[in-house]
Amino acid sequence: MSLKRLLPFLLLLPILALADSDKNFRVAPVMFKEGVSLQPIANMAIIKEGNMILSEPPMVPLKSSIMFLRHKKGPKEYLWFSGPVDLENYDKLHAFSMADNYLKPAEVMLMRFYATQNTRAFQDEADIYFDKDYIYSPRVPKLYFKKNGQWQVLQETDRPGIVTIESQVPNLEVTSITARMKNVPPRIYPLPRGMYAFMFEAPNYLPYVDAVSVEDSEVKLQPQMVVADTVSKVKVTTSVTLDDVSNAKTLEETEALYDVLSKELQSSFPKVDTNEFDKTYPPLRKPLSLGVAADDSVYIKYQNRYNNKREESLLMWRMNKMGSAGVVNRALRHKLDSLQKLPLQVALVPTSIEPVYEDETCPEESAAAPADTTAPADSTALAADSAVVADSSVTKDSTAVTDSAAVDSSKQAPADSVQAPAEPAPAKVCKLKAVRLGFGKQGERIDVSWSGNAKGYTADSLYALLSSGAAVRAFISLENNKPVWLYSGAELVGRHHYRYVKLELSITNVRIPCRGAFELPGYIFDHQEVQEWLNRPIEEKPHLLTETPEKIKQQEDDGLILDMASRVPRVIRDKMRGNVALIDSGSFRYKGKVVAMSGFGIQTTEVTQQYFKDVMSHLDSTKQVKDRSSYKGARVPVHNITWNDARAFCQAIGGDLPTEAQWEYAGRADNNEGALWNLDEDPNPGMYAIYKANSYSLGKKNPAYGPQPVSSKKSNAWGIFDMSGNVAEWTKDSYFMFSLWVESSNPTGAYFGSSKVYKGGSWKDKEDDLNLVESDDEDPRYWSDWIGFRCAFPRNIFDGQQK
Repeated sequence: MSLKRLLPFLLLLPILALADSDKNFRVAPVMFKEGVSLQPIANMAIIKEGNMILSEPPMVPLKSSIMFLRHKKGPKEYLWFSGPVDLENYDKLHAFSMADNYLKPAEVMLMRFYATQNTRAFQDEADIYFDKDYIYSPRVPKLYFKKNGQWQVLQETDRPGIVTIESQVPNLEVTSITARMKNVPPRIYPLPRGMYAFMFEAPNYLPYVDAVSVEDSEVKLQPQMVVADTVSKVKVTTSVTLDDVSNAKTLEETEALYDVLSKELQSSFPKVDTNEFDKTYPPLRKPLSLGVAADDSVYIKYQNRYNNKREESLLMWRMNKMGSAGVVNRALRHKLDSLQKLPLQVALVPTSIEPVYEDETCPEESAAAPADTTAPADSTALAADSAVVADSSVTKDSTAVTDSAAVDSSKQAPADSVQAPAEPAPAKVCKLKAVRLGFGKQGERIDVSWSGNAKGYTADSLYALLSSGAAVRAFISLENNKPVWLYSGAELVGRHHYRYVKLELSITNVRIPCRGAFELPGYIFDHQEVQEWLNRPIEEKPHLLTETPEKIKQQEDDGLILDMASRVPRVIRDKMRGNVALIDSGSFRYKGKVVAMSGFGIQTTEVTQQYFKDVMSHLDSTKQVKDRSSYKGARVPVHNITWNDARAFCQAIGGDLPTEAQWEYAGRADNNEGALWNLDEDPNPGMYAIYKANSYSLGKKNPAYGPQPVSSKKSNAWGIFDMSGNVAEWTKDSYFMFSLWVESSNPTGAYFGSSKVYKGGSWKDKEDDLNLVESDDEDPRYWSDWIGFRCAFPRNIFDGQQK
């Protein structure tokens, strides 16, 4: 065949090669063009405001109650638009829930979607709509995408509803009772089907709570605001005057005046006729009208807030009916509202100083030597700048902890069935991780403690300084000056602050930023108003889709709030089982299907030779397994071990080999990428893995040749090391070539088949073999210098160690 005839085929080869690349099934951020006008699109679901809509750079997080359109203009040119939703065309869209399909906005914004699997990377859907929770197709009821080299399908869900709030009341403030949103817009979406409750407040109107059932695409809610009638019915005098209100300088002074006024008016309350109030105040909606049961948790939450607001409104109604006293009451209410909105910072001296140990069973004084650790030097820093939790709970801690080889020198007892030799108990190893400071005391306006560290200090040096009596003051910032009012029946028993956001320490007249968490006592923490504030959505700063989380975090102020919904597992150091990550139940995309996982524990490192030796020394001689590892080292992972021996080891310490699903769920750490480095701005497998390029290819004379000490490389987001590379790892699952079924909950592998699955790639493998979604299988009697293991455990065996 002549070269001329071959030329078209040769030109096509690069296109075919690119089409098969997994990376080419994504839209590169550089393909988005700015400032291009939107041309007419049939049945467009975005309202065109003004003469034109210009394309903009994709930003995350996506704004609430805004529809976004990704429009494909050419093979390498995409446009990004946003605007209000067009209700008529919205009803024509096919919806796909990101949560139900285990996807995230920053992920799906760059995915290519297809109507079928028989397409090339450049033949994706031209128009895809997004909002913060859903993907929409204007054309097809099923969308496909390619991830980790596999075609996967999106399951269509019910199209979410929209609530439109219509009101002519000026300065109306709307607060969501049942949906997490900071600011409630006039049009709210997307809302999954169900009931939603909102609180309405406005000057000169009585506050109340209303609810609505979302079943269709749009539901209109028209607040029935009741005017706070000021026509005098009862003549009452009070010692509090308008001048007193005007001269009050602080919130505390204004509250004191309000308390005096309330006490003086209480005896006159029965004189006020409330029949008119009962007739005009909107009634509580029945559960049947909202499509829920009377004991539904959402309905009960609505009912409680409605009753509280009704009592508050009745009190306002009565006080407004009391002539000149009612005028004073309205002036006080207005001043209270305005003062409570102001930010607040207070300077305090700690009332208590306590050490916080990594092992919470440690005494306050310990002469034990520090624990040997393989964690990074800064691993004792808490993960967030500030948070508010109950003082009876444990602050979340994403500390990178030591590897499982770092066991007590007297050796561990691997299981209840193992008889340990009679040896003296080793000295407890206590390592300080933070300092806890107390402020105020029970019943006072400020009653809170804080646990954390100060910038530039270790936990030990900070505790030593504070406990030495040095002149140290704390500057505590609150979001605003609004306390919670606590009642016993109708009697006010206290006002307490709870909106803490940041703490700084003044040391030698220099303010030092601190990172940690505030802890509220239970009597404040459990109040519904406090809970709603703690669980409010925290608005992430908008940033370009191309920016990495690490880069964004560096730009944040030290007052960043900890997201209490964070799924980072707690890592504990167990005497028998080493360092274990306690992973909560959840779901993830496994083998192309979204599956549910129960909670479990998994060792943060591969089983090391020292740890293996310690466990074996406590076993009966008939049950001991010889360590055949070729490359020696206390912290080097065990290798040359069969599946049978690896599983026997895990069972001896109360666990088992992880299932393939458990292993992959832990390794991917709540994301859909099989290669963790793909999440970094500069992807580099060498940051996470011991693999062919930095080990096997170096040759036998190089010390980096062969498996290396565990946790030598960067962990995943859950503090788990070496899931890619070093040694491949046995899992519990059997493999059978014709097994296609994946259970919807806790998958367990094939029912048939003698081979066993292993995962993760090793020091001999190239980058492509390190992908966490990949697997291979071998005979359970097989052993090699590139295969090892780690153990998994039932979550409940650690229940006593979680506090």
